[in-house]
Formats: sequence, structure tokens, C-alpha cells
Amino acid sequence: MSRIPIDDDDDIEAEELGEGERAAQGDRDDAQDQPSNDVLQLQAERNQLYERLARVTADYQNSRRRLESEMDQRVQYANSTLIKSLLPVIDNFERALAVDTEKTDAKSILRGLQLVHDQWINVLKQQQVEEIAPEPGTPFDPTKHEALMQQHNDQYTEPTVTQLFQKGYALHGRTLRPAQVAVSKTE
Repeated sequence: MSRIPIDDDDDIEAEELGEGERAAQGDRDDAQDQPSNDVLQLQAERNQLYERLARVTADYQNSRRRLESEMDQRVQYANSTLIKSLLPVIDNFERALAVDTEKTDAKSILRGLQLVHDQWINVLKQQQVEEIAPEPGTPFDPTKHEALMQQHNDQYTEPTVTQLFQKGYALHGRTLRPAQVAVSKTE
């Protein structure tokens, strides 16, 4: 490092110094120009830390990109288990549709459709899907039931399901589709 004079007083002082004093002053300036071992060690340590920081930052960015890619793949293929379990049901529906109606009676077709329906319900149960089908007299629950109409009924004092129009479904206890019901009117 070189010294930068702040004012002209330093130049005047240098002129006033004798030859011996100038030489001693020059040695001191040279010593200040050359960094000490401690400074060199600190600079080397700083450079190493910068390199480590750059490597860790690059590793972090690579990990983040990899995790985002894996998350995208999980979202894309999240339903693959459900779809694989539904393929046999689709196969059975296609077999039922391929039946020659002139050679088969309606009773056996209905029996086949009932078997496919039961297979469908079993697949849904395996996937933790539960039916929401409240019986008349069940207390109305707005988180599981959708009231389509109200019916006057003196039998119930609280809002109660009086009729089921359409089943609802829940996945792991979370309502996917509420059951459509008629509710008792409390007046």
C-alpha cells in the first residue's frame, strides 16, 4: 500500500529530513507497502471462504431445482395408483358393452353391471374414499350435506335430513362432494 499525502505538510517535512532520516522513512514506507503474514493469511482465508460460499450456493440452487423437478413429477403422477386400480373396472365395463343384447337377457346384463358397480365401490374404498349417504333422521351437517330444499316436518326440532337425493363422497375424512339432501324446516 502506498501512502497518499493528505496535505502538503508531509512534503515539507520530507524536505526538512536529512538523508539518514529519509532512508529510515523510506524503509518504513516499504514495510507499509508489503502486507504482513497475518494480512496474507487473512486474505487467503477470506478467499477460501468465498469459494466455499460459492460452492454451497451452487449446491443449494441445484438441490432446489432437483426438488422442484421431483415435486412436478409427483404432481403429474399423483393419481397413477388410482388410475391403475380403475383400469380393471373399465375393462369390465367394456366387456359389458360388448355383450350382444339379442343373445343375452336384461337380467344377466343388470347382474353384470351390479358386479362392475361393486368392483368400482371396492376400488374407491381401497383408495380411502368413503360414501356420505345420510339416512332420514340424521342431523344436518353443512360440512357433509348440501341442502337442496326444506320440507316441513313437526317431528324434528333441529335441522335434520329428511330425504337423500344424491350420495356424497369424502377422501380421508375430507368432503369431496357433499350429499344432496332435503332438510326439515323448523318453524
